Amino acid sequence: MADDGMLLNFALPDDAFMTPKIFKGGNWKDRLTARKSAEWGRAKAAERVAGGGKRNPDYGDVQSEEEELIVGEQRPAKKARTTGDAAVVKKPKVAREPHRGDVLPKTTTGEVISSLFTSNPSVVKTAAQPVSEPVDETPVEPSNAPLSDELATFTNLGLSPTLANHLLTKLQLKAPTAIQRKAIQLLCASDTDAFIQAETGSGKTLAYLLPIVQRISDISLVMKAAGQAFTRRSGLFALILAPTRELSKQISAVLETLLSCCHWIVGGIVIGGEKKSSEKARLRKGVNILVATPGRLADHLDSTEVLDVSRVRWLVMDEGDRLVELGFEKDIQKIVSVLNMRGREKGVAVPGLPARRTTVLCSATIKADVESLRSIALKDPVAIAVDAGERVEGVDGKTEQATFFSAPSQLKQSYAIVPAKQRLVTLVAVLKQAFKRKGTVMKCIVFMSAADSVDFHFEMLLGDADTLGDSTARLPSTNLSRSGKIPQGNTIAETRTQGVSKVCGGEGNEVRVFRLHGSLQQVTRTETLKGFAKCETPAVLVCTDVMARGLDLPNVDLVVEYDPPASKDDHLHRIGRTARAGKAGRAMIFLLPGCEEGYVEVLKEGKPRNLTRHEGDELLKKGFAPMAGVVGQDVKGWEQAATDWQLEAERSVNEHPRHLEQARRAYQSHVRAYATHVTAERNMFDMKALHLGHLAKAFGLRDKPGRIGVPGQRPSGKGGKEKRAVSSGKSGSKKRSSSAMEDVDANGGAVDEGEARRKMLGRVKMMTGGASEFNLG
Repeated sequence: MADDGMLLNFALPDDAFMTPKIFKGGNWKDRLTARKSAEWGRAKAAERVAGGGKRNPDYGDVQSEEEELIVGEQRPAKKARTTGDAAVVKKPKVAREPHRGDVLPKTTTGEVISSLFTSNPSVVKTAAQPVSEPVDETPVEPSNAPLSDELATFTNLGLSPTLANHLLTKLQLKAPTAIQRKAIQLLCASDTDAFIQAETGSGKTLAYLLPIVQRISDISLVMKAAGQAFTRRSGLFALILAPTRELSKQISAVLETLLSCCHWIVGGIVIGGEKKSSEKARLRKGVNILVATPGRLADHLDSTEVLDVSRVRWLVMDEGDRLVELGFEKDIQKIVSVLNMRGREKGVAVPGLPARRTTVLCSATIKADVESLRSIALKDPVAIAVDAGERVEGVDGKTEQATFFSAPSQLKQSYAIVPAKQRLVTLVAVLKQAFKRKGTVMKCIVFMSAADSVDFHFEMLLGDADTLGDSTARLPSTNLSRSGKIPQGNTIAETRTQGVSKVCGGEGNEVRVFRLHGSLQQVTRTETLKGFAKCETPAVLVCTDVMARGLDLPNVDLVVEYDPPASKDDHLHRIGRTARAGKAGRAMIFLLPGCEEGYVEVLKEGKPRNLTRHEGDELLKKGFAPMAGVVGQDVKGWEQAATDWQLEAERSVNEHPRHLEQARRAYQSHVRAYATHVTAERNMFDMKALHLGHLAKAFGLRDKPGRIGVPGQRPSGKGGKEKRAVSSGKSGSKKRSSSAMEDVDANGGAVDEGEARRKMLGRVKMMTGGASEFNLG
C-alpha cells in the first residue's frame, strides 16, 4: 500500500487527566486505587503544563541518590520504556541503610517499619522543669541506717541479753535503727495498739518481730516458774498477716532466724498456693507464732478445727495499705471477729499471758483508706514514726490523710523522658550502660505493669538464638489452624524463668536475667526469687508489683520503673528495694514526653536530695556508643547501632508466631494497665494522649493498632472491623465467619464479646484504688 502522507499522532493531550472521571463497577478498593491513580496523573499533567513540559522533581520523576522513601499510598509503577523491539527496564535501586530522618517503607505484608528518631513528640521544657538540674555531691547521712549511738543498744530497749547477743553474733546487728528503737521500746513495755510508719529498708520487720519473740519468751519463763512446760502445744500467741506470698515467706525466714536462739518457740506459715493438707498437719502439731496471708488464714479458720486462736495476744498487719488495695478487708474483718469471739472463751489459764490483744499496723505509707482497718482492729493506737513532725496526726492518735511521702536520703533518683517508639531500645541501653563495667552494678530490678509484659521483655533481654541475634537459628514454625489462629499457650515456657543475657552484659561480664510475676505457680515463684537472691553474678529481675512490697533482696543497686506505677505509694515501695539499711542505691523511672512529664512534680513531693533528668537520646548514646580501640570492629554511630538492634528485635518478633503472640499479649496488657492509674494522676497518664502506633513499635510490632488482634490470632485483612454473624435459629448459637475476629480465652475457646466487656468493667471497678498484676490477670 502506497504511503498517502497521513501522519497519525497518538500522543495524549496535556489536559487528558484534567477532567475528573467517575469510576463505577468493581469493589470499593479497586475504585479507590483507580481514583488515586487518576488524581496523581492529573497533578503530574498540570505540573508539566506549568513547567513547559519538563519533569518536576517534586513528583518523583528525578531519581537521585538522596531520593526519599515515602510511607503511604505508592504511586503506580512506571511502565517499561520501549525503544524499537527491545524493552529497556530501569534497574531497581538498592536501598541504602536507614539513618536518622528517614521514614522507612512498608513491607510486602503491609507492615510499616518506622524510624526511631522521627515524628516523636517534643519534650516539654519549662522553667519549672529545667533540662539539667544541679547535682549535690555532698555526702549525706543515710536515713535508714542503724544508729551510731553506743547507748542505743538492743539490751537498753528491753530485749534479753540472749536475744541481743544473738542479733550481734548471728545477724551482725550491732545497733537498732531509729524506728526499731521506738517500736521495740514501746511494744516490750506496754500492750497498746500501734501504727508503725517508716521509710523502706529501715527494718520494720524486726521492729515488730523482736518484741513478740521477747514477750513470748517471758511467758515461757513465767510458765516454767509456775511448774508448766512451754511447748509448741502451749498455744498460738501471735498472728502476722502479709499481703503476698513472697513477703510472708520472707517474714517467716526472718522469724526462724530469730527463733534459733529460742528453740522452744515454734513458728509456722500458711499461704495460698501450698498444699492445705500439709498446712493442717503443721497446725495439728502446734505453733506459737503464725505467718499467713489473710485469705488462707480465713479459710483455715472455717475448715481447720485444730486451729485455736483463743490465746492470740499479738496481731500484726504488715503492709496495711496493700492489704486494703488487694481486697483483703473482708477477710481481715472475719479474722478479727473470730479472734474477738474466741478470745472470750474461758480455757486453761496461761501464766503471764496479757489480758488484752495488741494489734500493730505497719507500712511505709499509711493512707486514709487504712482507717477502715483501724476501725476494725485497733483501739486507741499510738503512732510510731521517725519524723512525726512531717505527718498529719489527728486527735486520739488517729492518723489523717497521709501527706508523708519520702525515700531514703541516700537514694539517688532520676527520670528519663523517652518517646514511646524508643522505650524498648532505651531500656536495653540503660542496662548495657549499667553492666558495661564489671562490678559497677551487681543486681537490678525492672518493674513492669503486667505479667505478659514481663514475659515479652524477659525474652527480649535474653537475646539468645531463640529471640535475637543469630539469623541462622530459627524456631520451628508454629502450625496454624485453618482459621489462621495461633494455638493458645504456645508462648514462653512456665519453668523458663532465668537465663544468661546476650544483650545486657558487657565483655567478660555475664549477666543473668530472671522473670517473676503472680501468674507463675507458687513453687516456680519461690525458686526464682531464691535464685535471684543467691545469684553471685550480676543479675536483672524483670517483675511486676508482686515484688514491690517489703522484700529485702541483697545487693540491689539499681531499680528501673519501666512502666510508671499506678500510684505514688507504689512508686515509694518500688524504689525501696534498693538503698536499704544505710546502703547506697539508684532508681530511674521512664516517662513519655508530654503530659507524663507532670509526674515529676509527684516525684518531688518526696523531697529527693538529687532528682536527675535524662533524655532518651542521651541514654541511647551512652548505651550504644561504639567502643573505641577495638581491633576489627565496624565502628557505627550510636543512632545506627540503636536502629540495627530495634530492627533485629522487630524481625524476630514478626517472623516467629510464638514471639508475635507474646508481643501482642504484652501490648494489650500494657494498654489495659495504663488505663488503671488512680484518679488523681489520670491527667498525667491520659489514654487519649497515648500514641498507640508508636507504643506498638516498643513491643516490636509493625501492624497498625487496629490490626493488632486478640492474643492468639493474626490480624485480619480488614482491620478487625468485621462483625460476627449470628444465626436466627432457636438454639441462638453464633456462626463464625471466616474473617471474623473473636475473643479467645486462655484455654483457646471463644469468649462472648458481651461477657468479655462485663469482665473488663468489673476489673476496672475493682482497680479504682490502683492497678496491680493481681487484678489485671
